[in-house]
Amino acid sequence: MREEITRAFDLVLSEGARYADIRIERAHVTAIEVQDGVFREMSYGTDHGMGVRVLYGNSWGFSSSNELSRSKLTETFEDALKIARALSHSPVLGSETITITLAEVPVENEHFRLNPELNPADVSIEEKKKMIKDAYRAAKEHSPLIKSVSISYLDGYEERVYANTEGTYIVEETPAVFMRVHAVAKRGSLLQEGRESTGAVGGFEVLKGEGDPEVMSLKAADKALRLLDAELPPAGVFTVIMDPKLTGVFMHEALGHAAEADHVLYGESILRDRLGEEIAYEGLTVADDPTIENSHGYYRYDDEGVRGRRTEVVREGVLVSFLHTRETAGRLDADAVPTSNARAASYSEVPLVRMSNTVIEPGDSDFEEMRADIARGIYAKGMRGGQVDTVRGEFQFSAEEAFLIEKGELTKRLKNVSLSGRTLEVLKNIDAVGKMKGRGSIGFCGKDGQEVPVSEYAPHIRVKKILVGGGTPTPTPTPAPTPSPSRR
Repeated sequence: MREEITRAFDLVLSEGARYADIRIERAHVTAIEVQDGVFREMSYGTDHGMGVRVLYGNSWGFSSSNELSRSKLTETFEDALKIARALSHSPVLGSETITITLAEVPVENEHFRLNPELNPADVSIEEKKKMIKDAYRAAKEHSPLIKSVSISYLDGYEERVYANTEGTYIVEETPAVFMRVHAVAKRGSLLQEGRESTGAVGGFEVLKGEGDPEVMSLKAADKALRLLDAELPPAGVFTVIMDPKLTGVFMHEALGHAAEADHVLYGESILRDRLGEEIAYEGLTVADDPTIENSHGYYRYDDEGVRGRRTEVVREGVLVSFLHTRETAGRLDADAVPTSNARAASYSEVPLVRMSNTVIEPGDSDFEEMRADIARGIYAKGMRGGQVDTVRGEFQFSAEEAFLIEKGELTKRLKNVSLSGRTLEVLKNIDAVGKMKGRGSIGFCGKDGQEVPVSEYAPHIRVKKILVGGGTPTPTPTPAPTPSPSRR
């Protein structure tokens, strides 16, 4: 295949293309879903295909195919070139002429294989089915108040080939596992829910310890049951302590998306023109890091063949970097470098600027110290949904569960706690960061119709002023999102 790719590169370059690259992916995926004791899905499938980009003038052409024959390879490159040519000859809208410059990166040549302790492919479908049934039974039989349980499980093995006209040629082989449990408890007309998830680019060993399916199921059921006795929160401006899960998702959503350089380029980010500015509490350091092994957002190379590396976005309160593809780095700043954040949900999608693992570094406060001088505040845990406006810099999140803090002590359990405000104000209102960093949420992040696996690692943080509200939303069973087989 490498020789065929080289010939295709030579063809488009001889026709005037400035650059071209190709991603070839072959994936094997097992999916199991059970809801209320019924197996809704139990399948094994394969997917394969290629995605080709060609840069002609200042226009990109993209074409993909799920056929991997030699003739289709040439045809896909030709189609991408035709698209790029057509776009380059189209009238320019507006007065701004965009010059596409790809930031330079090292040429890479590697065949990387991640060898797990236990390859999911070596575990039979019957064993996986029994594991899911046992997890379902553990949650359902935990209490007669547990009325609904749904479990989604995905595993797979993927081989990816990336090559470009600069000489990079990379082969990666990686397994991955993901599982989510959703439990609903009911008393009278009152419904509450609990969720737990685990996942990583790794083997079946992910489902051990806290990731054990039965342990996860019991945690989800316990959470739903606890919330049946919780009270609605007070409304107003309070000091709030966020647990590691909520801290991680808050930083991912409110700060991370605003730091994606495509948003910055198109004027869709509150962080535009703020590099070098102190935007947060001086004790806050936030990074994006795809190199964390056994994480859900792990990758060795991004989808432009750039070696994965840690990128600090905020260092001691100062905005020090955006997250980049090669194009955004070249267009935004002559000194900017790609940050290995070009990601696509599958071979049929164009790479975008995306986060991987959001990491908030620990500070010097412990949990008891953080709440000791709070006369009346909120301890908020987990995330159950919300929305962010990166243009206006506003957010609204709902915590999974919470506690009232009175005179430094956790008292009443609370439910339906919402937090809202302006991102930059809240970042400045942080006044303590916890000593211990824990693994936060695990899931899939959506952008422009693409979903990619992400996770967070964070300590507790304390925000001295944030708007708190509450409501009475009714939970509805929602299974785990179904990503492309190329990205579990």
